[in-house]
Amino acid sequence: MKVNPHRSSLGMDANIMALLCYLAAFVLGWIPVVKWIAPFAPLVIFFIEKESPFVKFHAMQAFILQVISWIIGIIVAIISAIAVSTISYSDPFGSFGASLGIITVLSVISVIIGIILTVFAIIAMVKAHGYFEYKIPAVGNLADKFSKKGTPR
Repeated sequence: MKVNPHRSSLGMDANIMALLCYLAAFVLGWIPVVKWIAPFAPLVIFFIEKESPFVKFHAMQAFILQVISWIIGIIVAIISAIAVSTISYSDPFGSFGASLGIITVLSVISVIIGIILTVFAIIAMVKAHGYFEYKIPAVGNLADKFSKKGTPR
């Protein structure tokens, strides 16, 4: 859906502000320790923005993508911790290979999912720069629903 160019309440063009939502979240998301606070970058923009539903939508979509990435990271960390703990509590020769295999597979899956989410964020970023309200599959409708709550229709 093409949106007319307008300015955000933060004094920037709405397309630049929407682009910054993804850029801030995903640049921060690839930095090891900082990635745990990355979802808050678009969330701050979402709450500060008062005029542009376009910026609010993209901020919410970037936030949801980061939360998904965050949850996947937590799940992988928990399963990896369980796999590592089985090495020390069971037969060290029998479970070491299995635990190492589980950790390796989880790491590869986690990186692949991270790359896929980043590709979706880049596509959304490019579309936002062109003033398009691009809805990422399975995330866009949720972002649309949350970004419209509390806004006058």
